[in-house]
Amino acid sequence: MSLAPWQILRWFALMLTLVVGPASAAPELDPLAPIAAPDDTLLKKKEEKSAEEKTEEQKKAEAEAEKKRRELLARVIVLKVKNTSTDYTNGTLQREVRSRTDRTEAMFFPEVDLYQNGRKLPDRTVIPALQQAVVPDTVIPEVMAAIESVQGIGWNQLSPSAWGQKANELRRISDKIWFVDRVNLREPLFLLYAQIGRAAENENNSAPPNYELVGGITVNYYWYLAALMAYQEPALMSKITDPDLSGSIGGYLGQLQQGNFPSFKVDFEQEGYFDVEAFGKDYEVLVNGIPVEVDADAQLDVFLGRTDVYLKRKDSGHGLAERIDVLKLEEKNYALRDMARKKMGTDFIDQLFLNKTACYPKLDGDILNYLAIYQKLHPKADVFVAVPENGNPNQTWIWRWDKEASRLESVGNGPDSFPVRFAFLFSSGLTYNWGSPKINDEINEPTPNDIVDPGRIEPGLGSAVVPFDFELRLHYNRLMINFGAEWGLNAGGNQFTDYFQTPGDYDKAWEAGKIGPTDTGTVSFGDCAQNDDGSYDCTDVETIYMNRKINRHLYFGPGVVLGPNAGIGFGPRFAAQVGWMNVPHSLQTTAHFGWALQPPWPEASGRVRPMIDLDLRGGVSIARRRSLQMDYAEWGQLSDTEFRSKFGVTDENVRNPYTKENRVEPVLGINIGIGLTF
Repeated sequence: MSLAPWQILRWFALMLTLVVGPASAAPELDPLAPIAAPDDTLLKKKEEKSAEEKTEEQKKAEAEAEKKRRELLARVIVLKVKNTSTDYTNGTLQREVRSRTDRTEAMFFPEVDLYQNGRKLPDRTVIPALQQAVVPDTVIPEVMAAIESVQGIGWNQLSPSAWGQKANELRRISDKIWFVDRVNLREPLFLLYAQIGRAAENENNSAPPNYELVGGITVNYYWYLAALMAYQEPALMSKITDPDLSGSIGGYLGQLQQGNFPSFKVDFEQEGYFDVEAFGKDYEVLVNGIPVEVDADAQLDVFLGRTDVYLKRKDSGHGLAERIDVLKLEEKNYALRDMARKKMGTDFIDQLFLNKTACYPKLDGDILNYLAIYQKLHPKADVFVAVPENGNPNQTWIWRWDKEASRLESVGNGPDSFPVRFAFLFSSGLTYNWGSPKINDEINEPTPNDIVDPGRIEPGLGSAVVPFDFELRLHYNRLMINFGAEWGLNAGGNQFTDYFQTPGDYDKAWEAGKIGPTDTGTVSFGDCAQNDDGSYDCTDVETIYMNRKINRHLYFGPGVVLGPNAGIGFGPRFAAQVGWMNVPHSLQTTAHFGWALQPPWPEASGRVRPMIDLDLRGGVSIARRRSLQMDYAEWGQLSDTEFRSKFGVTDENVRNPYTKENRVEPVLGINIGIGLTF
């Protein structure tokens, strides 16, 4: 048996390994076995994993881009009128508001989202313009510094009254974390509560606000609050290094775990209804900064004391925020959304409609604070408030929150504002219509015999036209309807030529001109005698052509406008048009892409604004009976014999001069125009 060179080398390598000694056990090799292809299973798995990771990254990037886009959209809070069904999901109301506010991409939300009692600063003297919507991260180092300054002081290093002063100072600092809506605020607040409770304990004064009666038990209130946070997150207890302090808070934690303190239900039902699936799709519920699940009965079990509840919208945005700070509760349920709806629905509507025609309605301090906070939660968006009067979506009143002035201003009176916007434009440009026949200008009215002369009849196509277009557009949200009349100047110096149109039956005679038919399909002017059978004999037969330097095109069509200002006509658009042209006698259908811009001069606002418009068109011209184009298409199909027979030509040498033409021909064009929206 002979060995291949590669097999000899492999045998030599194996012998060398056996002599030298392997560093580790290796599988026995067959020197005569062919070299196996490398196993690419791991490589494939890595590639699959990489593809999955890439897909996941793309999904995250798309979600982040969508979130940023939605942050820019207008947010409309719809106040539902009591005992009516029209709410923020009503399609008619949404269309009305989008049209009248010029915000075609606006998003709509329920009134409860505007309720921000939890985020309102504890200091009631702070005006709405200075309200902070979110506890800043910058307060965390400040709180931690205050904690460190106290925890090293021994209980006997200060007098009881001095410890009381320390408790008051720390309690004021706790107001800096007035609402917990995220996890990183929990630990500083927990440690601060622990030190407030320690200072209160060393004061030796079991009186409010440092001591409270909870469920019939007098407790060190701030140790109790610290225990509440540890009950929700037990890992917080490891942050306390003082054994005595840990034992004191742990005692309260044990009683909470044993159920020695009363609890109550936070109810998320609204107007007797709760859809757990829809609620879970819209909101994530956070209690003291930690996500929790609401049960099927729309309830959440919490203890007396302080509980911060935040409904975080899953579609980018913020829902209601409430700080429940209660030691006694007459009812077993805390109807959170019903309470928010009453404040931001019934009470808010009453204040708005007290003088609904006022430009700046008078509102109480809480509602102004909530509006200011909601705006700061969504700093890039315009915030609107809409109220359907008596639940009628066609009579919706609209107000806009003025960020600079911190006030609500009227932007649309219920039944008085007209939601449709208009635009009137004049434009011109260049159009090519391959469906425009031409006749030699040297002959205005050729005789029937001239029709066989290819030197005089020019069935060529492709007329260049300079259009002068007058157009009226109607805009309702994204929908656009346009009507227009366009006059076209033949740019090639030729005339548009076609038959005169004689409406009605051609086998009748008209008194004006006495027009009648002929065998060749042409019309005649002259004396026509009526025969006994009702037909007509006409003399002086001539083919009369309609020659025009300027033709007319009447059209209409629907379209859609994109962009945030689509409701007033600005932005990119796609449209279709159908029109009727006199010369050439045809139906013209075109698709359009355009873009309307508001020029920087002047700085116009309101309904009347200047407009600059660009329009590109592409479509077809469809010849209509009776027209030269249709005749050309028909005559081009005739053989020479058929042609001579049709036109009564006896000369055998005459050939059909017409080539095969199409009844449908392309149209292309571009227009630039100016106009006004109103």
